[in-house]
Amino acid sequence: MVDKKVLIAYGTRYGATEGVAIKIAEIFRDNDVLAEVVNLKEKSDFDNFDNYDGLIIGSSIKIGQWTRHVKNFVRNMRLEIQKLPGPFGFYVCSAYAALDEQYAKVKEEYIPDKLKEFDVSITYYDAFGGIIDFSETSKMGWLEKKIMKLAGNQATGVSVEAEYTDLRNWDQIEKFALGFLDLIKS
Repeated sequence: MVDKKVLIAYGTRYGATEGVAIKIAEIFRDNDVLAEVVNLKEKSDFDNFDNYDGLIIGSSIKIGQWTRHVKNFVRNMRLEIQKLPGPFGFYVCSAYAALDEQYAKVKEEYIPDKLKEFDVSITYYDAFGGIIDFSETSKMGWLEKKIMKLAGNQATGVSVEAEYTDLRNWDQIEKFALGFLDLIKS
């Protein structure tokens, strides 16, 4: 019986953050928690979060920045986020997060440190790897692909010659989702 509801709002550039949101929602539904998944590019107008028992926001990271849709959402909804009666979770997707030596830096700088700019605090958050996609169906433009190939090896330490590289750790994502479920159900 479903008696809890969570809003999972995200901003994505190349699809990694969206994939994580969908996976978290599947895990929630498998554990009898209703999950509403919203792409903030398509919908960002919420009056409040009264109908939800928790909120998770996800954003991709590009040049150290959240997507503008996530940034605008947090800015516009910060008072409602502060009043949220249930847990508030946040995650980012960045190729740097896949590197052991960069993970902690990405997690802290792009979540709690960035949320401080909006006067919003967080207690549950994580950082996941992203996607490097040079395929013909990629959402990257030709210039982005060229820049990624030039800088990618040096920046991430991951070979970016492959057509498609998924740097997300799905076990880590499942652990994040289950940890949030514990907060919702307690």
